[in-house]
Amino acid sequence: MDEHTNRPAGGYSALPFKKLLYLPHLLSKKEKRVMALLALLCLTSGTWLLMRGYHNITQPIPAIGSSYTEGAVGEPITINPLLASRDIDRDLSRLVYAGLLTYGPDGTPVPDLADRYEVSADGKIYTVTIRNGLIWHDGKPLTADDVAFTVKLIQNPQYKSPLRANWQGVLAEVLNPQTIRFTLRAPYEPFIENLTVGIIPLHLWENVTPEQMPLHELNLKPVGSGPYQFSGIKQSTAGSLTSYTLTRNKKYHREGPYLQTITFQFYPTESALSSAWRAGTIEGFGPVANPSELPATIQAASLHPLEMPRIFGIFFNQKRSPALADSTVRSAIARAIDKKKLADSASASGKVPLDGVLPWISAPDELKNIFNPEVARTLLDQGGWKETDADGIRQKKLKDAKGKQILTRLAFTLSTSDWPDLLQTADSIKEMLRAVGIEITIEKKPFTELQSSVIRPRAFDILLFGQVYGYEPDPFAFWHSSQTRDPGLNVALYASKSADKLLESARTTEDSAERAREYEQFSRLLLKDTPAVFLFSQLYLYLLPADIQGVNLSKISLPADRFNDINLWYRSTKRAWSASAPQKN
Repeated sequence: MDEHTNRPAGGYSALPFKKLLYLPHLLSKKEKRVMALLALLCLTSGTWLLMRGYHNITQPIPAIGSSYTEGAVGEPITINPLLASRDIDRDLSRLVYAGLLTYGPDGTPVPDLADRYEVSADGKIYTVTIRNGLIWHDGKPLTADDVAFTVKLIQNPQYKSPLRANWQGVLAEVLNPQTIRFTLRAPYEPFIENLTVGIIPLHLWENVTPEQMPLHELNLKPVGSGPYQFSGIKQSTAGSLTSYTLTRNKKYHREGPYLQTITFQFYPTESALSSAWRAGTIEGFGPVANPSELPATIQAASLHPLEMPRIFGIFFNQKRSPALADSTVRSAIARAIDKKKLADSASASGKVPLDGVLPWISAPDELKNIFNPEVARTLLDQGGWKETDADGIRQKKLKDAKGKQILTRLAFTLSTSDWPDLLQTADSIKEMLRAVGIEITIEKKPFTELQSSVIRPRAFDILLFGQVYGYEPDPFAFWHSSQTRDPGLNVALYASKSADKLLESARTTEDSAERAREYEQFSRLLLKDTPAVFLFSQLYLYLLPADIQGVNLSKISLPADRFNDINLWYRSTKRAWSASAPQKN
């Protein structure tokens, strides 16, 4: 140190800070501009480096916020998992109510209200332990008593639950507030799917009688334990529902939900629904009947084609129509319908021609009803159905209930919903059957009316409709003779002791290979008896906004299954430390 100059030996000291403040006065204007530019560059570079570092050690994750608006045809009536039989009712029930189990994107069962479950070695006992601290939307605790109560209501014939057939012979016992045991009379492999049914609250429903239940206020303002809870409804001046709003359940027992609100808008027809989407009133809907009308960019980004075991066919009511009781007529109809043409005419909707009676079993070659109008005409000729006048419709004398011979024309009413895709199919069938001498009059009704006035009382000649199988396929409800009356789903009123035995045996056997053989035998029997003609299976085309993330959809059973993981859907994000980011000690 130089004691005279007070500076380091052999060097110069930096300018004192106060003198640095005078530095700008010593610079020219050009030098000042250069200095300012350098300072701005340093600041920008530093900010960029900081942001880049922040992004490297963090990642975007779902955040609570935003909303979603979906459209639907028809309006809800019974948002109740025990009574719901229509898609819109099941959709809303799935959002509001939770089951012991649910299904993952790959179709495997995963815990929902349940924490875990065990199945006994003989396949007859299912013991389910539910999560700790479960509560209903109204804050009341959810326990095993609620589960047992739900099952008992399903089993009670007075409540007319369409789920009753799947719960017959099942004993539900509460072992403690968190544990319930189900004991089956015999092993039943598809029983696991029963555990996905939405659980309803004992404290709200225990005093509701069977007569009161269908029209109870809780069917429109439900209280459940699912990811979303009832918020509000809007009605038209005529009293019909126009919209239904749900808000996120802040105390939901699984991850999420992230979307703050979900609103459903209701429309009377498919065309009104499509118009609402084009106008931006709604953001998504399903199924999409005419995806070819959507812009290519929308199809690629937002249209989800979902595999679904839903099959469509025409079901014959042999008790209502003596002509349809003639197996020759049913066989001729089966040969007169070109299934490939029906599928190709709307190939954009995901139709696949079907030659069997079950979606997972192909028909043997000798029993396939291959399209052949000439064979259809020959069958009718051999059965005595002749064209005797100029109208081209075949007729024959048949005995009525009193044994009197009456001239019967091959003229039937084909009932179906007003869904455009089904109406197009109905029109094509009408033309095909007319070509072999059979007259068809099409009766179209809104789904709600079709369900109440046609399907439930079995008031039809021929019904064009669909069957939906579960993740664990079981045709019992559609074809067993015990299911011919409402709320059973055997709409063709099919009754066969041989078929009943096969269906009963298949649902109780533990051997999957044996079960497959029994279903193949049942399939052959159904094809020979021809109580229905199956036409095609169909994908469920679901349209969502492109910015909704967390959607993992590929396979569903019911349309409502698209909401199995809706708690993971999100539009808003925030950043959080990456798992790979360095951790502070």
